[in-house]
Amino acid sequence: MDFRLARDGQLKIPPALWLLVLLPLLVVLPPVPIDETRYLSIAWEMRQTGSWITLHLNGAPYFDKPPLLFWLLNLAWSVLGVSLWSSRVLVALCGVGCVALCQRLEQRLSPQNAGQAPWLLLGLIFLVLFTGVVMFDVLLCLCVLLGFVAIADYVREGRHAALWLLFAASALGLLAKGPVMLLHLAGPILLAPWWSADGQRASWRRVLAMLLVAVLGGMPVLGWAWAAVQHLSAADADNLLLRQTAGRVVQSFAHNRPVWWYLPWVPVLLLPWPLLLRWRRVPGAMRASRLSRAARFGVCASVPGLIAFCVVSGKQLHYLLPLMPGAVILLGAWLRSAPDLLDIRRMWVWVAVIAGVLAWAMFGPEPIGRGILQRHTVLGLYLLAAGCLLAGAVLLIASRGLRVEQRAAVVALLLTLASLPLIRLQALGAMDARGIAQRIVELQAQGVPVARIPNDPGVITFLAQLPAPLPEAARPSAWAKEHPNGMMFAYMGRGSAPEGTQNAVRLANGWVGLMPSPVVEANAALLDRLAPQSGD
Repeated sequence: MDFRLARDGQLKIPPALWLLVLLPLLVVLPPVPIDETRYLSIAWEMRQTGSWITLHLNGAPYFDKPPLLFWLLNLAWSVLGVSLWSSRVLVALCGVGCVALCQRLEQRLSPQNAGQAPWLLLGLIFLVLFTGVVMFDVLLCLCVLLGFVAIADYVREGRHAALWLLFAASALGLLAKGPVMLLHLAGPILLAPWWSADGQRASWRRVLAMLLVAVLGGMPVLGWAWAAVQHLSAADADNLLLRQTAGRVVQSFAHNRPVWWYLPWVPVLLLPWPLLLRWRRVPGAMRASRLSRAARFGVCASVPGLIAFCVVSGKQLHYLLPLMPGAVILLGAWLRSAPDLLDIRRMWVWVAVIAGVLAWAMFGPEPIGRGILQRHTVLGLYLLAAGCLLAGAVLLIASRGLRVEQRAAVVALLLTLASLPLIRLQALGAMDARGIAQRIVELQAQGVPVARIPNDPGVITFLAQLPAPLPEAARPSAWAKEHPNGMMFAYMGRGSAPEGTQNAVRLANGWVGLMPSPVVEANAALLDRLAPQSGD
């Protein structure tokens, strides 16, 4: 790493490029069931079937998400080869783009004294962790930031090129995760006359133009939806066009939580910055920056969206990730008003936490991963975690010439990287489904009949790189009687695997495993009543 400083005491390496140090560590975490494995399986089925419009999971039409992520995954596979690493590289590059666009956005909002927000975004532990797994939210965050840049440019200069950029950002965001993209754009667009008040105030004519262009960005996703339902039944078409959007907003069929559920998590999602803030100086920084265009934009890009997500019934922490750029734009404005707002010495608390977890993993009670992974793998993970931890501690000591947000961001990045091997050892090591996928490949090669129960969320289709999904056994007990030497791939969202289950893997909720036909018959009452479950 190049820690050389420019004349102004800043790092020469742009903040976005620092995120590239994550690339070698993308293989540390196994494929995370059930969300990441599901999305990889959908993209794999797209590649196997050549169906680029109608998405499929286990051979059945999949309606929960639009297609952009799956298109991009196949593009990444075409360039880098089909692997978990190449899949995650795509998301990591989206994270790099997020930091770069955050830098550009802050320059548009505060051209005289910008540069804090991209480092603050780079230091977010939450962002770095999700940049290492295949999910929709980092891609959506990239689209949202592209829309924010277009909004700031149009309000500032009124150029039609900015409206075309807003249209592209809206269209890509809608193709990435649906109408939630408009929710993220709504605050900065509708409140543009307020946040632009310190310069050329945005007219309502410009607000209406931006709103119209953002809504028109839905045309490509509507075109995709129309094409996707052409060969579906009326019920399936209704499921795609109505249920998957309205159902999540009004009364969620998944992750239904109370209105206040997000609020206690907000400080956690913004770590390490709440830990470093000198809270007594925050009111003064707020007052000093109250007329700042950047501070007001940050409020508009985060607070209305948070309120809206609180009202929406379906809630997951990663849904809030696209709100993080607005939060760091606001924090950056505070930091310009009060340069001593952050106390870098408190970063040693985070160093001590990671060191304590590492020591507990090495010398404490046997963790989950140590009982499953090979000894040399465990040792390598310990060394990797210790190396990243040591690098973070050394940088914290040796980088006193850096601005505080740069120093803290790079240290936070290194400490987050140090946590990845520990997450693998303490939690995800036991959730690695690649072994069961390999076992299924071996059974099929031996001619053993293998089927799956109806509620399988697509855990192993990509991991085993099956040419077609496993056949579904609508009534597992009947299938087991017809195939007495067969194996049933089973998934359960709760409890533990029944006795006799082979290659069982414990998930965050429930388990997956291979059940010989006699075990299936012994648990017929449980398995036969399982129905397909909607996922996120």
